[in-house]
Amino acid sequence: MRSESLLALSSSPDEQSHPSRRQAPQTRAVGLMVFDHKGRLVLADGRAALIMGLLGVELYGAGRLHIDALDATAKTLGSWRLPDWLHPEWIEPVIEGSERLGTVVHVPEARRGTASAPGGLPSYQLRQVAEFIHAHIDQPIGLAQLAAVASLSPFHFHREFKRSTGLTPGKYVFELRMERAEELLSESELPLAQVALQVGFADQSHFTAAFRRARSTTPRAYRIAIARRNFAKESSRSRGITG
Repeated sequence: MRSESLLALSSSPDEQSHPSRRQAPQTRAVGLMVFDHKGRLVLADGRAALIMGLLGVELYGAGRLHIDALDATAKTLGSWRLPDWLHPEWIEPVIEGSERLGTVVHVPEARRGTASAPGGLPSYQLRQVAEFIHAHIDQPIGLAQLAAVASLSPFHFHREFKRSTGLTPGKYVFELRMERAEELLSESELPLAQVALQVGFADQSHFTAAFRRARSTTPRAYRIAIARRNFAKESSRSRGITG
């Protein structure tokens, strides 16, 4: 139940209606990771997976990533040190009442020169692939194209990319399409059909079906929820100024 609540909190656009308390992160994030109350990884979005690969952190090795310092059930909570790669400013506890449901980790862009996961793609190849995907997010992107960017065979590229990021190339591309769609839905007034085209879908119906599958809501409902949240924030800010 805690994991379901945590997932809903991390993915819901209408955070104002959720009773849990979240502390604002102190750093600008480009990736998102969610851990349950025992410090176990629940999910990592595509960008976080890529950045972790660049940092040499395996998300899905022998088992899912576990961080002792984030385990709220441990009697020695607070005595564990954070991993070297995890900065305290990235951490956002999710608390409901007096109970800690879990932790959201906001991952900033990886610094150049960091190493990738052992046995995976070198960091420069991961960057080249990521840059190619971002530049062609409005177009079909196939495994052969990505493998060619990394100068590898499709089979070898698929295996090493998943080893580095924990995601298949196809899943990673799909996640970036969804993230770009969220940006366009939140920050622009483009018609849904145009949003669909800009994130690589042939038509609005296919885009809507994919978005619903990935985010458990429709693009239209997501846009409305974001607009309502922003309006509520502005109203609250205005009341604070006038008060």
